Amino acid sequence: MAGCIFTALTTAEGLLASSSMKTVLKVITPSSHAIKVKEWGVFFDGVSVTAEPVNVALCIYSTDETSWTNAAVTAVQRSGPAIVSQCVIQTLATSSSHGSSGVLAGLEVHPQSGYQEKFGFGDEIVIGGAKAVGIQCTAATTVNVKATLVYEE
Repeated sequence: MAGCIFTALTTAEGLLASSSMKTVLKVITPSSHAIKVKEWGVFFDGVSVTAEPVNVALCIYSTDETSWTNAAVTAVQRSGPAIVSQCVIQTLATSSSHGSSGVLAGLEVHPQSGYQEKFGFGDEIVIGGAKAVGIQCTAATTVNVKATLVYEE
């Protein structure tokens, strides 16, 4: 890892349809090296105080699926060497509706709020070997969502 930190952020709100799981943001690692997940978050704009919580999970994915239909997400350099040529993004940030192959963290979040987790030094999640890490959400009612993943290559 070269110490280049990137932020992948959904630029538009994604719509979570009632009771259907959706991967709202995913970062696919290159086969040549691993990435460290530094922080992640989801943010909702629900209108009902009594709405059921949204099930949110940080997941790991296998990248051997051949039928992914992805909407591209642009990762932006957040910090690292000042010479941009030293920080070439090798990951691919996307959004997709495919299921994960493992849950790293799971929780319930009220649809009028959000959740953000920042990992301390040494506590970051390391993903490599041409895998992917992403955020999945399942809402009981229709709600919009935005998501962010900060990672180091």
